[in-house]
Amino acid sequence: MSKQSTPEAERFNHILWRLNLVNTEAADLCGVSERTVYRWLAGDTKIPTAALRVMEMTLNLREAPQRG
Repeated sequence: MSKQSTPEAERFNHILWRLNLVNTEAADLCGVSERTVYRWLAGDTKIPTAALRVMEMTLNLREAPQRG
């Protein structure tokens, strides 16, 4: 049975949406399986801080103004 969504899972899902990524792409970025990402989003497993930071840094890099 899945647990209720956590604030971290909601944040992770929001980042995925902002980056236009699917679970398999997020799994590749975080070095985990697609099933692990599914469990994170469902609230079955706690999202490691490092994985959330990777996604946040990726979002920040993509949204940063380009210098040139």
